[in-house]
Amino acid sequence: MKLKKAFNLSLGALVVFPLSFFLGNELLANHLTERFEYELFNDNLLACGGGGGGGSSPAAKAAKKAKQAKAKLSFKKRALSKAAAAGEDTSKLAAEVAELEALLAN
Repeated sequence: MKLKKAFNLSLGALVVFPLSFFLGNELLANHLTERFEYELFNDNLLACGGGGGGGSSPAAKAAKKAKQAKAKLSFKKRALSKAAAAGEDTSKLAAEVAELEALLAN
């Protein structure tokens, strides 16, 4: 009985392994048609110039930089208040906060 099971497993492996190699493991997941549709639409998007990326406008870059500066400013202000409450030196943090506020004012 064990010999028959071993034979069936090895025979199944010999059949399934080449099939999975050619179909890209899509046989068991049953996503072959979805993959085909994705490839079809993805090629169309790339042919039409889609696909994202590219150069953003200078205004978008400035807005992103301002948003990052606001996030840094709020973090530094929180750190400044914690350091002041703990009685630590806050001169370095105060300088960083002033620098970020000047950056946002521009």
